[in-house]
Amino acid sequence: MPAFFCLPMACQRQVDSIDRSQSNLQAIPSDIFRFRKLEDLNLTMNNIKELDHRLFSLRHLRILDVSDNELAVLPAEIGNLTQLIELNLNRNSIAKLPDTMQNCKLLTTLNLSSNPFTRLPETICECSSITILSLNETSLTLLPSNIGSLTNLRVLEARDNLLRTIPLSIVELRKLEELDLGQNELEALPAEIGKLTSLREFYVDINSLTSLPDSISGCRMLDQLDVSENQIIRLPENLGRMPNLTDLNISINEIIELPSSFGELKRLQMLKADRNSLHNLTSEIGKCQSLTELYLGQNFLTDLPDTIGDLRQLTTLNVDCNNLSDIPDTIGNCKSLTVLSLRQNILTELPMTIGKCENLTVLDVASNKLPHLPFTVKVLYKLQALWLSENQTQSILKLSETRDDRKGIKVVTCYLLPQVDAIDGEGRSGSAQHNTDRGAFLGGPKVHFHDQADTTFEENKEAEIHLGNFERHNTPHPKTPKHKKGSIDGHMLPHEIDQPRQLSLVSNHRTSTSSFGESSNSINRDLADIRFIDAPASAQNGVREATLSPEREERMATSLSSLSNLAAGTQNMHTIRIQKDDTGKLGLSFAGGTSNDPAPNSNGDSGLFVTKVTPGSAAYRCGLREGDKLIRANDVNMINASQDNAMEAIKKRETVELVVLRRSPSPVSRTSEPSLNGSSHQLNHFDAGSPDSTMFVTSSTPVYAS
Repeated sequence: MPAFFCLPMACQRQVDSIDRSQSNLQAIPSDIFRFRKLEDLNLTMNNIKELDHRLFSLRHLRILDVSDNELAVLPAEIGNLTQLIELNLNRNSIAKLPDTMQNCKLLTTLNLSSNPFTRLPETICECSSITILSLNETSLTLLPSNIGSLTNLRVLEARDNLLRTIPLSIVELRKLEELDLGQNELEALPAEIGKLTSLREFYVDINSLTSLPDSISGCRMLDQLDVSENQIIRLPENLGRMPNLTDLNISINEIIELPSSFGELKRLQMLKADRNSLHNLTSEIGKCQSLTELYLGQNFLTDLPDTIGDLRQLTTLNVDCNNLSDIPDTIGNCKSLTVLSLRQNILTELPMTIGKCENLTVLDVASNKLPHLPFTVKVLYKLQALWLSENQTQSILKLSETRDDRKGIKVVTCYLLPQVDAIDGEGRSGSAQHNTDRGAFLGGPKVHFHDQADTTFEENKEAEIHLGNFERHNTPHPKTPKHKKGSIDGHMLPHEIDQPRQLSLVSNHRTSTSSFGESSNSINRDLADIRFIDAPASAQNGVREATLSPEREERMATSLSSLSNLAAGTQNMHTIRIQKDDTGKLGLSFAGGTSNDPAPNSNGDSGLFVTKVTPGSAAYRCGLREGDKLIRANDVNMINASQDNAMEAIKKRETVELVVLRRSPSPVSRTSEPSLNGSSHQLNHFDAGSPDSTMFVTSSTPVYAS
């Protein structure tokens, strides 16, 4: 339906704008050409393949938008439209511009992006009124050598092309405010780039630059500078002499240090310097007192300067994947800090002054060597996420008080402490850390502390005098997410000092008072660190032995009493080897896992459970039971695994080895104990092996079958 209505006697006087966008046009409608005084014509997002020559008789046309069409040629008659001020040819297939474009002297906005141009005619620079020129994604290898003639140009966009050099005349664009040369093949910038004194935004990311011209400090109006993803080794020493710079992105380069003038960037609010080769962070950083976000991940930093505490406006500090062994006490002065991410370093302790960061909501210290946390963490009443492990999945963490015998002060701990690296002693070098930056997961678990009366710690009086008074605030217990309903938090039970090196998990040893869901959840975290070995030939009734690797013996000792009590009750371990049949099927189905609702009747346990074993199938013959919980599949840990993880592990081999946790006697499938050697075994079924209807009911829980 036409977007206009006209009276036959007056249409030429009344119609000055027509919008036929998104009208599925194959050609320009003939009725448009009747309006000789038409000024604005919008034909965007149609299927027009060529421009009718009658279009160029509309001499009053000022705005022409034919973007998102199928034009292959721009006729030379475009030069007849001498009143044009805006021409949009974006997203067509035009390979060449006619020289007659120079006749459009009034043109101010020209959009040629997403066309297969390889060059522009030099005559385009005679349209000296152009203020916005868009040349993104046009396959350009060169810009016009006389581009400096566009003296009124304010915005030049030439992103995603094949440019290797920039014409020297570009520095004559004294009114240029925005220059985007990102994603090209530039190896150098003009030495006199600093003459662009009006430049406010400069993007030259994803190129092959090895340095920046010293003259760039002459761009004193520069507000945003992005030189990320290049090969820059050093920044200009006078970089700090850009007083208006607020956003600096130097990520993914080879920069080894920040210039000494860096502290002069008084208005700098965000610095992204991750994935470089920084070994030291200049102490001048403390003078950038407007800084709110600082990203230093994946470098080679061994420490942070004490002046980091001068950044009173800092809200986000990310120093992931470095070689930090400690954090300066001055971090407590960063009162505005909300996100502190120190993942994958070699930290052995956190300063007690961290308790002064009263606005901290996310603290990520996973993959370090922390044996415990400072007791002042308890006063971080706004803390919403505390990350201590790469595999942490609990929605709630409970921290309990203990004593650091080495220093004689109180600290807090939980079942994830001491960290694995603190036991294994696995050092990391910065060179191995240049991987994808995981960063802090902002939607992490809540933190909850035991309800305890405030006490005075006699042994910490000296520390309190030094740190100031810490006021403890009540932290409300957050609601448990629906997908974790019924799970427990795995709070560490009291340690037992002397523990044997070997642990036998034997069914029917004694009756456990814990429910099925509670037992399996609390045992999961410790089972993840047990290395299972094949049972001797004399093993009977599903008895399996599991031995601890020496380097993890200390960690297991801290919670062995909990594990032994639970494992020795109504559950035991089985290793079952299943040879796939001719169809490649195993004949089993399982449900649950991370990212899905718990399996039916699992009491909220988030693990993977076998929900069906097809009678006569390979899994059936080898003794797998409905209700078995997957612990390992082909040496892949299935604790805290998803259904996709399980399917991937099972499909890798023709012979599948499963380690499962089983209640005995099983309330799910009423069978006698099957043999564990994978051979066929006579099963005494009361109901032909069908699942017990009281255990598995119809559910919307996702189920995988194999």
